[in-house]
Amino acid sequence: MLSWILLIVALIVLVVLGTWIWGLVFGPGEIMDTLDEPANVVYNNRSAVRNGRLDKVKFEVVARGYRQDQVDDLIAQLEKKLASAQKESKLEEKEVN
Repeated sequence: MLSWILLIVALIVLVVLGTWIWGLVFGPGEIMDTLDEPANVVYNNRSAVRNGRLDKVKFEVVARGYRQDQVDDLIAQLEKKLASAQKESKLEEKEVN
């Protein structure tokens, strides 16, 4: 029984030392770049939607996800773009018929 307790204590010590050494060798990790001001994030997202570059869309991260106002604005922009694309599609169908 005593050998099991010593084994568990030794394992805990090894884990703590290993974690500490790992942190010394590799550091705390990368620090994320700060995003633009919220107004600039919205503007950049709108221009990304206009240009069809959805891979350029970014949001600020807050406590429980992304900023809702930025997500709502992007969804509104995508709805407008989809509506205009549907109008163009209907016009093209009428011209063909």
